[in-house]
Amino acid sequence: MRRSFYFAALGLLAASGCFSASYDAEYAKSIDRYRQESEFQQLNKEPQKVPGDRLLLRSGTSFIKQDDTGNEPWSKPPILKDFPGFSVAYLSPHDIAGVDSPAVLSVYGLTDNDGSLEAIKKMILDPIRQEPQFAGADWATTEVKTGDVTRTWSVLTLVGEQPFFKKVAGIDEVKPADGETQVWVSSDPDTKFSAVLVWRVPKEWTKQGPLATLAPLVARTVEFKAPPVEAPPAANPPEAVPAAP
Repeated sequence: MRRSFYFAALGLLAASGCFSASYDAEYAKSIDRYRQESEFQQLNKEPQKVPGDRLLLRSGTSFIKQDDTGNEPWSKPPILKDFPGFSVAYLSPHDIAGVDSPAVLSVYGLTDNDGSLEAIKKMILDPIRQEPQFAGADWATTEVKTGDVTRTWSVLTLVGEQPFFKKVAGIDEVKPADGETQVWVSSDPDTKFSAVLVWRVPKEWTKQGPLATLAPLVARTVEFKAPPVEAPPAANPPEAVPAAP
């Protein structure tokens, strides 16, 4: 009996160790989820479908206007006005004394047929370098984790005087002003699709805090989707055989 009690005690100790390890693992996961939820509070709770159904993302909660036509005067960045693949733009207003200096996030989507990742980056960088103040601009890279996937983004940062959209006394205008533009580019080999996020934040815009915090957060929510599978064409019914005379 003494030996049986000894082995039973050992079993309880071992089980309690397993339970403790399991509890610690679950506790660590819950802490990580809570931390992420706190970080993402400044973003919309639900992912937004980007027109074309190839991308999902969560924009900032203050980005309350949306344009998926590209026809609004604020939708496309002036420095990349002819860049292909425009999908949608989101605007966050910032009105002080009758002057609205909004921040804008413009989203572009391109397939591998439109160009490789390096070709896309070159299409973006070449016209930007033609501007004297950005002649030395170049790409940096950062890794962002989306769920279980770690994705590499190329990031181009432009700080200083550049064209920004403003609304002054109800009149739309684009004029040079201090601010920051960030261009984020990433490609997904599985879906053969590339995403380009262009942030334009004038100096006056402060609603969402620094772009250095907001841009990586949104990048963490980007999901690439495979193209929808087209249904096969319906088979033609067999031709009727004429009846014998």
